[in-house]
Amino acid sequence: MTISIFAQAPVAAAPVEEEEEKIVQSLFTVKLVKYDDKQKVPLIKEIKGLLEGMNLVQAKKFVESIPAVVKTDVTKEEAEALKASLAKVGGEVSVE
Repeated sequence: MTISIFAQAPVAAAPVEEEEEKIVQSLFTVKLVKYDDKQKVPLIKEIKGLLEGMNLVQAKKFVESIPAVVKTDVTKEEAEALKASLAKVGGEVSVE
């Protein structure tokens, strides 16, 4: 009878748990995708007020060239505020 001093215990495979990393988006892009034709003038005025350095002619061209990005890299609160102010004057906005 031989006795082995190198006895091996059965090795159980440890379950590998991969934690799903939840990525929280912190910066958003606000895009004007559509507008009510009856509200075009108030929307142009609102865009002029929201975007620095834009005159009425540039704001008109901006509105007519939709879909157009209003602002990028804004916080969720700012994106929601922009969406609300543009919706009030007939604009349909997507926040991405």
